[in-house]
Amino acid sequence: MVDILDLGCGPFQKLEGSIGVDINAASHVDVVHNLDVYPYPFEDNQFKHIEMSHIIEHIQHPARAMDEVYRLAQPDATIRIVTPHYTSQLSYGDMTHLHHFGYITFTHLCNSGRFRLKRHKLIFTDLYKVLGISLLANWFPRRWEKYVAFIFPALYVEVFLSVVKE
Repeated sequence: MVDILDLGCGPFQKLEGSIGVDINAASHVDVVHNLDVYPYPFEDNQFKHIEMSHIIEHIQHPARAMDEVYRLAQPDATIRIVTPHYTSQLSYGDMTHLHHFGYITFTHLCNSGRFRLKRHKLIFTDLYKVLGISLLANWFPRRWEKYVAFIFPALYVEVFLSVVKE
């Protein structure tokens, strides 16, 4: 039984060893499904890992999608989310992006008690890595977002969440 789910696996590739879900059919897509239609076609507590790379920003109701992810995930499952950071032109420059996310978005998501933030990474251009901005932003993400994020924008935010279930 496959216990890895790749939501929004896209037209080119999916996470190795996973069930790939996308709205468009492709050779590697296992399940064609619109992620704005609930419930998703899987059983409760089915997956140990759920991958959401560059998809949450395209979903009409991300909070509802995360409810569904919670339903599908086993206790202590890992959820990996990668999305353009809200300060990046990659976020607001794409008209198909309905929402914009940052580090603080995912700390608020964890306030529900259903998810725990295991780790995060703010991803920057090489110049900001050389200048040390990447290091400082990742050490102090809340302060960086509050005070200087629009001066030194990130490209992406990556989070690993753990599912909290009895």
